[in-house]
Amino acid sequence: MKIRARKYLSIPIILDVLFALSGLLGMAVDAGAAPPTVYADFNGDGFDDLAVGVPDEDIGDPIQVNAGAVNVIYGSAKGLSSLGNQFLHQNTPGILDTAEAGDLFGDTLAGGDFNGDGFDDLVVGVPEEDIGNPTIPTAGAVHVIYGSAGGLSSVGDQFWHQNSSGILDTAEWFDGFGSALAAGDFNGDGFDDVAVGVPSEGIGDPVITRAGAVNVLYGSAGGLSSVGDQFWHQNSAGILDTAEANDSFGSALVAGDFNGDDFYDLAVGVPEEDIGNPMISGAGAVNVLYGSAGGLSSVGDQFWHQNSTDIEGVAEPGDNFGNALAAGDFDNDGSDDLAVGVLSEDIEAVDDNAGAVNVLYGSANGLSSIGNQVWHQNSTDIEGAAEPGDNFGNALAAGDFDGDGSDDLAVGVFGEDLGNPNIDNAGAVNVLYGSANGLSSIGNRVWHQDSSGILDRAEAFDVFGYALAAGDFNNDASDDLAVGVAFEGIGDPVITGAGAVNVLYGSGSGLSATGDQFWNQDSPGIQDAAEAGDYFGLAVQ
Repeated sequence: MKIRARKYLSIPIILDVLFALSGLLGMAVDAGAAPPTVYADFNGDGFDDLAVGVPDEDIGDPIQVNAGAVNVIYGSAKGLSSLGNQFLHQNTPGILDTAEAGDLFGDTLAGGDFNGDGFDDLVVGVPEEDIGNPTIPTAGAVHVIYGSAGGLSSVGDQFWHQNSSGILDTAEWFDGFGSALAAGDFNGDGFDDVAVGVPSEGIGDPVITRAGAVNVLYGSAGGLSSVGDQFWHQNSAGILDTAEANDSFGSALVAGDFNGDDFYDLAVGVPEEDIGNPMISGAGAVNVLYGSAGGLSSVGDQFWHQNSTDIEGVAEPGDNFGNALAAGDFDNDGSDDLAVGVLSEDIEAVDDNAGAVNVLYGSANGLSSIGNQVWHQNSTDIEGAAEPGDNFGNALAAGDFDGDGSDDLAVGVFGEDLGNPNIDNAGAVNVLYGSANGLSSIGNRVWHQDSSGILDRAEAFDVFGYALAAGDFNNDASDDLAVGVAFEGIGDPVITGAGAVNVLYGSGSGLSATGDQFWNQDSPGIQDAAEAGDYFGLAVQ
C-alpha cells in the first residue's frame, strides 16, 4: 500500500504506519546568494545545528497524547553530536502555554535570527493548538525559541496565534495557523522575519472555506513583533487570482531572493488551486510576493502553474503543483531560483502519482519562465525510474553539497519501493547538482537506506525522504543533508513508527556516505526515548 502525503484538511490527522498519510508537509529551506543563507546555528559557534520535530510525542503525567516535542542536536567540527542536545516541548520550564493532547508541537519548523543578535532562533509550529476560553479547536499557534551562546533557551519564548495582540485576523476553528513556516529578511533591515501558513483559513463574508492565508511577523531588536504584521491571501489587493474554496493557499512556504535585490521574497504554495476554464481541479499553483524596504508587497506578485506560458509540463487534475518548495541559487548568478514539488504528477500513466519537480530561475526581474525545467525519475540520465505512487517531490531542500558555489537540490521520494521483492514505501532521495547552467543530471545520485555505507536498512513504510533539511553541520564549506525517516521502526523488538534521521555529509564531490549518521531517540546521549508512533523526523530544520 502506498503512503500518501498529508493534507491539512479541516482536521489534520497523522495515521498509523500501515495507513496513508493525508496531506502536504511544507518545507521551508532558505538558501540565497544575495542575502545570507538562513539555516540554523542556534549557539553561534559557526556550526549549523539540527532541530528535529517529534510531533506525535506524548508528554507529561498524565500523558498528553501527541502533544509533540522537538529534539535539537548541535553541530561540531566532527558533525552533529549528542553533546548538549535538547528536548523541548510545551511543558519545558519557561516555554509558554501547556502541552495538550493533539497539539502537534514540532509539526513544522523554521530557523532565523529574528532579533539580530548573531544566534539563530527556532520557530515551532503547533498547528492543532486550541486557542482561547472557550476553546477554539485547532486554531493553531507558533512558538519562537531564541538562541544564545548556550543554544536555544526558554528565556524570551514567544507564543503567537491569531488572537495575539496586534496580529491580523482572528483565531477560528481548524485554521491550522503554523501548518507551514518560512524565515527570511523581507524588509532588509537585518532582522529575519517569519511567514506563517494558515492553509485552512476561511476568507471573506460569506466565508470561502479553506481558501488559505499567510500571516507575516517582522523581526526587530526585541525579536518578532506584531508591528507591521501582514495578512495575505488571494483576495488581498494586488494579489493575482482569487480566493476559492479548498485552495489551501499557504500549505507550503519558502523564502528566497528571486530578483537579487537583497530583500527576501516569499513563494506561497497553493497546491489545491483549480486552474483554467473549464477548471482543472487541484492542479495547483504558486504565488510569489516580493520583498522591499517596506516588507512583502503585492507589487510584481506572480502566479505560476503548469499552464503558465512556456512552463514545462501541463496542469492536470490533482497534480498538487506547489505541495513543496525550496529556494536556492542553482546557477550561481546572484538570484535565487525556485523548485516546486508536483507531488501527484502522472509520468507514464493516468493516476500513477510518480511525481515531478518544476524549477523556475531567478533574474533581476524575478522568477522567469526562461530556462525553466521539469525533473522526474524518467528524465534523461536521472537515477531511478518513475513508478506509481513514488511521489517524487514530496519534500525539497536546497544546499551547496559540493561547495562549488552553485546550490544543489535534494528531492524526497518517500513512496519509492526498493529491492526485489519490493520493499514498499521504503523511500529515497534524488540529488541534482547545480552548475553555471542550472540544475543538471550530471553526477545526480539516488540515496536510500540500502545505499552502500548508509546506516540502517530499507524497510517497508520507512518513508526515507519524508522531510529534508540542509545545513553545514561540520562547517567545512560543503552543506550536509538531514533526511527524515519518520516511520522508521527502532530497536529489537521493533518500536513501530518511532522515527529517525539519516545525515549525509557534503564534500568537494558532493554528498557521501562517509561519516553518515543515524539519529533517533534511542541514540546514545539523545534525550527522551523512542516510542511507538512518535514520528521523530517528520519535520527537520
